[in-house]
Amino acid sequence: MFELDGLTVPARLAPLSLRWEQPALVALVGPNGSGKSTLLHAISGLLPAQGSVRIGQRDLLRLPIHEQAQLRAMLPQRLAHPMPVPVQEVLDLGISVCGRSLHHVTPYRDKLVTRLDLWPLLARDFSALSGGEQQRVLIAKTLLQIWPGLNPTARLLLLDEPLAGLDWHHQLQLLSLLRELVQGGIHVICALHDFNLALGHADALVCLQQGQLARAGEMSLLDDALLAEVFKVQSIKLQANGRQLYLPIGVTD
Repeated sequence: MFELDGLTVPARLAPLSLRWEQPALVALVGPNGSGKSTLLHAISGLLPAQGSVRIGQRDLLRLPIHEQAQLRAMLPQRLAHPMPVPVQEVLDLGISVCGRSLHHVTPYRDKLVTRLDLWPLLARDFSALSGGEQQRVLIAKTLLQIWPGLNPTARLLLLDEPLAGLDWHHQLQLLSLLRELVQGGIHVICALHDFNLALGHADALVCLQQGQLARAGEMSLLDDALLAEVFKVQSIKLQANGRQLYLPIGVTD
């Protein structure tokens, strides 16, 4: 069980109460400035907030920071000033939280390095990589922190626009990895701007508008009416291979 109870950031995020009984991939959507990053930082304990964030019977916000790191991982938006260190050392930061031996870590690290196409980058300077390459490295580091085989106590993954800067191939690779995490018992909340990817891959929706909850529930709530009301976008609904898609065609007044 994962529950937000009256989670509030004064003047930035209205009281928010949500509950998921089973692990799910939750698409967090909303216009720019709607409070998505604020919510993710509040849940993670990286931003002072009122209310509670319960994972099982434990209130995440009442735990010491090192215990929080065992239960959750957070991928913020891209670093403004990348670190001039080898990529392998960046990955080691995620591995260090698990406290596992190199022998135990290696198969999981190799799996993520392979899935995210990082082998050619391991010896390179992180700060010299392209934006998309840096993003893939940071994603791998974050996933290593909470991957079930490495950290059996982990329960929560928070991602702030993780698809930004990724090509289609790596976007789909990441979404596949997130699905594996959900199947492994991890709750995932992912801020997304691509509505069609959200519809195709997420289990549940949370939509914010001006720091308040606009919609929460099944993905069917993400429809043309919501796009017009909250995002001020006119769209047409399409069907392709049994999937529902939306094509933006204009803006509302």
